[in-house]
Amino acid sequence: MKSEKDVFKKEGIKITDERVEIQLQANQYALDQIEQYTFFLKPKRNLLAGDVSHLSTEKLIIQYKKTNQMKCFSQVLIKLDFYQRLLLAQKVNQLCDFMNGPIQPLFHPDNLFLFGEEIFLAHRGFMQVIAPYTVTENDFLKQYRALVLAILYPNLSYESLNGGSEGLTDDLSKLLHGAKNVTEINQIISDQIETQKEIRATELRVVSRKNYFIFKWGSLLFSLSTILFALLTGNYAFYQLPQIERSMDAQAKYIAKDYAGVLTALADVSPSLFSQSIKYIVAVSVIQLDHLTSLEKTAILNQLSQESSENRLLYWIYIDRNKLQQALDIAQNIGDEQYLLHVYTKLYLTVKMNDQMSGEKKQKLLKNYQEKISQYSKKPGENKSENPTK
Repeated sequence: MKSEKDVFKKEGIKITDERVEIQLQANQYALDQIEQYTFFLKPKRNLLAGDVSHLSTEKLIIQYKKTNQMKCFSQVLIKLDFYQRLLLAQKVNQLCDFMNGPIQPLFHPDNLFLFGEEIFLAHRGFMQVIAPYTVTENDFLKQYRALVLAILYPNLSYESLNGGSEGLTDDLSKLLHGAKNVTEINQIISDQIETQKEIRATELRVVSRKNYFIFKWGSLLFSLSTILFALLTGNYAFYQLPQIERSMDAQAKYIAKDYAGVLTALADVSPSLFSQSIKYIVAVSVIQLDHLTSLEKTAILNQLSQESSENRLLYWIYIDRNKLQQALDIAQNIGDEQYLLHVYTKLYLTVKMNDQMSGEKKQKLLKNYQEKISQYSKKPGENKSENPTK
């Protein structure tokens, strides 16, 4: 019987922007039972859709559909720090659902893909019909542990880790090697994430306090030299340093997923003073707290990153601060219909709740916003639908 490592021999897998192709040899599949397997090639949660592109007595070729935005773990891992790799290792616990089932995942960083916050599995075996074949709980544990270790220690190959964890002597790898089941592995990862959160939050606080005291005593000493220096450092003490401390506080809250805390920490700071990374965490926090569906949040967040344009990030900051005209200007400038629909809906509700506005002006604005909402709500090919604001 072929092991799962044999599936990844040279020429066995090919990854392009649009597909993942797996080639199996004659002794890796049961030709007369392939029809059963095709049912498990349909797209499901965490599974890429697949098609049999070639079938003969000599070989079987399966192609799995992907998008260019889906990156295999091997590409992603080298760019992540240890904390981020822990979070990714936590995500693969979804693969444990396949244990004792007819589907056997091919545990390998080249066979797993990340798209936004979701992971997807390309090739999977089926019972004793398609390699990799279903295995015992003990063998499943070994393969799962090797995958987790390959994520946490990307300098080591999955193949070497699947044969054991030689060369790893740190406490975490020892804990993982001693785990008796996948539940224990998942708990170890969760505990490590909480520990790393505390460490990161502490480091941010220490850096903030250290910067403050260095400045405090330094400014007291050097301010005696000249009035000019005192003025410059005074500006830093009363203006720049508090901004740095608030930014660090916001970053710590963001790591802890305290999105309301992020916005509170930076509520009285002008967006013009935000760095690009601070703009990003504020924008994400606003989206997480806004009245959007889970699907809408996921779609928006998948298109947002620290490399996003400043306008896209400022749009959400202005939405949070009720500066809706600025948000509208940005939405019109970038031409994003989803952003336009969202801000027109906000404007409509704001005007509707304004009891101080004159009736004539109020009705004129409401009518205008209703028309815009209908315009951007309407899908191509549809007649104007009922106004969602009514």
